[in-house]
Amino acid sequence: MKLSVKKIVEIEVAAIKCEMAVRYDEQDIPNDFPFRDGDMWVGVINIDTGIIRNWHVGISGNMYMKVCDEGTYTLLGIGDEVIIANENDYVPGCIPGEYGDYVEFNIDEKGQIARWVDFCTKDNVEASFFAKDF
Repeated sequence: MKLSVKKIVEIEVAAIKCEMAVRYDEQDIPNDFPFRDGDMWVGVINIDTGIIRNWHVGISGNMYMKVCDEGTYTLLGIGDEVIIANENDYVPGCIPGEYGDYVEFNIDEKGQIARWVDFCTKDNVEASFFAKDF
């Protein structure tokens, strides 16, 4: 008899890639906001520090967007390999925001998202990406 069982393994995660639809145009974020491309905002965020990769140093800004279930959130490994992706899903609890619908990024001039470490904890990441698998 063959059984299928789930085995817990440790993995190293380097970043979260966020691909989020801009629903309310400039009410969400300005058209010239870093990493905005038309009606999408796509950024790769260091999971440990909350620093947005390739941020335009010297620019700070705020982003408060209602994303609902239209975002794609991907955990990336050390070599940017995809570990798991939540596609067309609500905002994970490991990303600053509220109610699973909103993203709130207050970004300093170095590209670091305020309160990132409060949200992006090991427990929150595991619950956001792997809870459905157990």
